[in-house]
Amino acid sequence: MNFQFINFKKRHELWLVLILSLILSFVIFGNGITGEFVFDDVTVIQNRGDLTNPDNFFNLFISPYHQNMPKTGLYRPLTMVSYALNYHIFGPSPASFHVINIIIHALNSFFVFLLVKYLFPPKADPPLADKFLPYATFILFLLHPIHTEAVTSIVGRAELLSFLWSALTIYFSLKDKKTLAGTSFLLALASKESALMVLPIIFFTEWVWLGKKFYNTTIKFTYFSIPLVAYSIFRYLALGQYFTGDITTTLIENPLKFADWPERIFTSAKVLFMYWERLLWPIHLSADYSYNTIKLVTNVLNSWQSIIGFAALFFMIAVLILPRTQKSGLALGVTIFLFPYLIISNLIFPVGTIMGERLMYFPSFGFAIISAFGLSKLSRSQASGKRNLASVVGYWPPNSGRASLLWSGSLIIAVICFYGIRTFVRNNDWQNHSTLFNSALKESLDGLIVSNALAGIHIRVSEWDKAKKQLEVSRSIYENNALLQNLLGIVADHEGNYPLAEEKYKRSLELNPDMTVSNINLGELYLKQGRFEEAGQHFLKVINFYATKEHILRYAYIQITIGKSDEALAIIDKYFGSRPLDGDTLTAAGTAYFVKKDYKQALTFLKKAKEMGNKELDIEKMIRIAEEATSH
Repeated sequence: MNFQFINFKKRHELWLVLILSLILSFVIFGNGITGEFVFDDVTVIQNRGDLTNPDNFFNLFISPYHQNMPKTGLYRPLTMVSYALNYHIFGPSPASFHVINIIIHALNSFFVFLLVKYLFPPKADPPLADKFLPYATFILFLLHPIHTEAVTSIVGRAELLSFLWSALTIYFSLKDKKTLAGTSFLLALASKESALMVLPIIFFTEWVWLGKKFYNTTIKFTYFSIPLVAYSIFRYLALGQYFTGDITTTLIENPLKFADWPERIFTSAKVLFMYWERLLWPIHLSADYSYNTIKLVTNVLNSWQSIIGFAALFFMIAVLILPRTQKSGLALGVTIFLFPYLIISNLIFPVGTIMGERLMYFPSFGFAIISAFGLSKLSRSQASGKRNLASVVGYWPPNSGRASLLWSGSLIIAVICFYGIRTFVRNNDWQNHSTLFNSALKESLDGLIVSNALAGIHIRVSEWDKAKKQLEVSRSIYENNALLQNLLGIVADHEGNYPLAEEKYKRSLELNPDMTVSNINLGELYLKQGRFEEAGQHFLKVINFYATKEHILRYAYIQITIGKSDEALAIIDKYFGSRPLDGDTLTAAGTAYFVKKDYKQALTFLKKAKEMGNKELDIEKMIRIAEEATSH
């Protein structure tokens, strides 16, 4: 076997890895491009009116991640800007969003290679296994199935962008390029708040791994203060009193927030075990780890998973603090795994979810280093004649370099094939809501979110009996849930039981006043009953959160119906400007002017709407009446 390509000049090698990264990323994740907007994609991207309006582009820098909801404590302007640019350049199709995600993942995998190449510089005559260490880390990271949620789910872009700029922050810091490091750090924070963990990674890497003086390492961190202050200012402008973080997490999303300290710590240890289980054996993957899917641990002695989780945590800490191990490749991998993990662990402070596979995107870099380094050490010991498990079992002679290469190469190929195939298959689960939640149901029959989602799918295709059965399952899990109450209201609405439907929609809003879909459904219910004033109030609440064209025009027509044309024109002007170019919006504005008997203005808008293809009979009638009125 010829390995001469390893001796290429560095730039040739980097170009080779970059091209390989792009090709493999599209091969492995490409089947996810046909996927729809699913799960959080719908609320964060698809229903965001401010992403579709170019006038709001700069407002994204002072807006919360969830539109008009600062109390979520989330501020990710760069991620939102990327969605807006994605929309304006390529249109609303989810395919383009998927393609961009795959490209970012390919770049991230390339930077994984670059960082490992820099942190493990080649020796004069290194073992062949060491030469392949960056490649092994690169390929393990690129192919890992746990990344499907971050890459194939569109909202996973926050993880992707945060990793991209964090990796560049680490690289530029190690190269002493202060301005570039500080800029990258600011962009990482603007992608996702958890990028703050890059600072302890840099500190430990420079102080322990590279052996730089503690004082110099500490002083060097001052250049990160400027981007941190700048980020804090903009974060405050966007979130105000909710600057410090997420306070809206519910029992459904993260039951650990409401657990006592022992229960929280014991369960967090169990979750750590589950993360490592999915890193090592990524079979049981799921989009839902919410309420009731992970049983809380009240007594650590009754949970072998928690015991193993604690053991793993103590082992990682020991690796970092013991002089014998802290300068090893194992310690570097543990550093890159542990600090990002602690941010999302719920051990230090509660976060938005008890567990999420997307949250493993950065820690998996550390896992890849640990795995690749372990394989390298095993291969080196085998080639040098030292006894190890492989030689004891007798697969290959311990003194054969060729056998060592064969052993390690075969293992790498097996892992690559397993991970690659698993990732490719897992992408299919993210095609649409039905495939996603049915796959989650296979992993847990007790998840409230999955149960509600499946009921919603049945409702969408008018399978009302199945929906009612599934809702009974949801009620048996946890009844005081806003989404569940909304779904019960929809069923009652369909059956014509309007008083019960109203009761359920109102109960949903009591549990979660920001439940947009309940406001929509209650507004529609009031319209059926001719209660226009009440309907308008709820649609106004809707557009204050998610200003979609559909609901803006819904509200405008309600105001026209009750004789408030000026209010209708005001809301149209607010969101579309004084000269809207959309046919539906022009029709609404023209109708408002017609009703208030401003026939000249009505003709201006209605004729433009007609020119744009709106051929409704009402338009023709209004134009005719307006022309007759203005001709006198």
